[in-house]
Amino acid sequence: MKKRFLLVMPNYSDFPKLFLSNLEIEGFDTYLITDKVSKFKYKGTESIQNFFVKNILRNKQYKQNLISRHTLEDLSKSLSEIEGELDYILIIRPDNFPISFVKNLKTRTKKLIAYQWDGMEKYPEVRNYIPLVDKFFCFENTDVENHIYKTTNFYFEIEKPTYKQYNLTHPLLYFVGLDLENRRKKIDGFIKSIGDFNIDLQFFLQEFTPNENKNPKITYIKDRISFTENLNYVKNADLLLDFVDPRQDGLSIRFFEALYYKKKIITDNLVVKNYDFYHPDNIFVLENENYKNIEQFISTPYFELPDDIVKKYGFSNWIKEIIKD
Repeated sequence: MKKRFLLVMPNYSDFPKLFLSNLEIEGFDTYLITDKVSKFKYKGTESIQNFFVKNILRNKQYKQNLISRHTLEDLSKSLSEIEGELDYILIIRPDNFPISFVKNLKTRTKKLIAYQWDGMEKYPEVRNYIPLVDKFFCFENTDVENHIYKTTNFYFEIEKPTYKQYNLTHPLLYFVGLDLENRRKKIDGFIKSIGDFNIDLQFFLQEFTPNENKNPKITYIKDRISFTENLNYVKNADLLLDFVDPRQDGLSIRFFEALYYKKKIITDNLVVKNYDFYHPDNIFVLENENYKNIEQFISTPYFELPDDIVKKYGFSNWIKEIIKD
């Protein structure tokens, strides 16, 4: 009989669909709840009450409290529609959900597991959720004494990878990210530093605020590239670029995409040198203004890694480690 698995996570891009597909490959009977709820509407005299509270009492919290209650009701309704006990519930980014809802999740399963796929320092309020679950995982360096267990990110295995022969003479470098003000100088500086190398760039930055100093070598986009679209770009590239978030000390999913699809990667994340898949022919670490060494790196063939190291970081192995006792 199949184990029943509920995934609770943000409605981010097409990630929920990818998670479910991989869980089904592993033989689970799957269910999904995301943080996407129905649109809030006032009931009865709530609109009049909100006007009075906001404009007469100068209290702007009334409507937010109504929205929070609506969110909890919607989430609770979704959970109640799933009958019986669940074998596993995995909640990703638990801080995106009301604490009372997470407490309710615990009553419905033999094992409630949380995974923080963003940094602990980036979203410190997530620490309030650690006591609510059976096991709490994070991809950063953590301490079991604080009831936080370390894992890594992973690659999805819904398809067998196809490999493109690495282009030694004119490789394509791919990057997608957010157009954050504190990142622009770093990206512009990097592009300038490799301007004389035989390398093609395919850079996408998603804009949230107007950027008056656009780099002509970057494509600026309004809408997020889906994860499936992103993988198509990854497959077509020879190299990937990764810039570490200063509020995180783990490895982004880009490293595991690179591992699965046999892509070289350029990064400023120094901790990658501590991983068993690190090889200087495949991963160039930016440090001490060593940009001039990139030219030699991009003209070096990809180093084939042992299969057991690659398989170690797949979704199949990741989920087994997450749910084991």
